[in-house]
This record gives sequence, structure tokens and C-alpha cells, in this order.
Amino acid sequence: KVNLFMRPRRFGKTLNLSMLRYFYEDTKDVQKNENNKSLFHGLKIMEKGEEYTKHMGKYPVIKLTLKSAKQPSFESAYCKMKHAIADEFQRHQYILEDERINEEDKKLFQKIAGRRADYDDYSGSLGFLSKCLCQTEDKKAIILIDEYDVPLENAYFRGFYEEMADFIRSLFESALKTNDYLQFSVITGCLRIS
Repeated sequence: KVNLFMRPRRFGKTLNLSMLRYFYEDTKDVQKNENNKSLFHGLKIMEKGEEYTKHMGKYPVIKLTLKSAKQPSFESAYCKMKHAIADEFQRHQYILEDERINEEDKKLFQKIAGRRADYDDYSGSLGFLSKCLCQTEDKKAIILIDEYDVPLENAYFRGFYEEMADFIRSLFESALKTNDYLQFSVITGCLRIS
């Protein structure tokens, strides 16, 4: 397969999830969307025509990186993941102004964004955020997860693998397996997903 997001001879073939975010995300700001489009001038994807370019700037995008979850204990790693999830909720805080989001969901959204929610709320947070985005934008969300395996590998070597695997399993299941609000997802990491 050819990486459509690369410039010939100037960049490697590594897929960058930030590039996918800039390609697909509708930022709700015309100037910002145009700036994002300009990032792709000269790339192979622009030569492929409307089949691909019609998707530029059209979707709500959730991007989460788990690289900071390489910590000495489950509590510390979980805290880092909570912060990363909360930061992504804060990035989408504009949806709280939408009347299609009910008051109960707005309260939960604010708890997650404010880092005050409980374990179960965070383990289902990506599915919940994609639901809120779909309700406000009438389009299914794209979920990008970078370095999914960092907390798992670290937990394995530090002795808290089961706790971490349970949390990651719940997080991914709500986001990827049972999510009616998901357009598609891209997950990167070095370890094979089982």
C-alpha cells in the first residue's frame, strides 16, 4: 500500500495520526479548515481526486495518545490517561453550547473534562464523546488512538498488567466495539492487538 499522506522523497512512510486529524477534522472554523487543507498541498492524496478529498474537513475527530501512561504504578498511569482524556474533552467543549445535548450528558461531559469523573466514566469516555459529537454534528466520529500499547507494555513489566488491561479493554470496547457513533478508527502501536 502507498501512504497517501507522504511527500515523495522528503518524508518517511510513517503514518502520523495528527495528519489524519488535520485531514478529516471539521474544526468549525473556516480559516482553520483552509489552513489544514494547505498542509496537504503536494501530497499524493491530493492527486487522487474527489474520491479522497471530499472527506477533508468533514468529520468530528477524537485523538488520544497514551504515551504518557508509562508510569511506575497503575494509579499514576491511570491518572495520566485521565488527563489525556480530559484534555480531549476540553478540546471539544464547544458541544456544551448545543441544545441537542441533554443536561445529564452535559454534567457528565463537564465532570470528565474537569478530571472529576469516576473510573467507569473514564473507561466509557471515548464512546460517550463520540455520541455527543455525533449528536451535535450529525456525523459519526473518527477516533485516532496513538501508542495504545505503551500503558500495557509498561504495566506488564511493572506488575499491574491485569488492572491496566481491564481499563484499556473497557475504554476500547466502548469506543470501538459497541459504538454506533463511530465512522472508523485508526490505532497505532508496536504490539499486535489481540
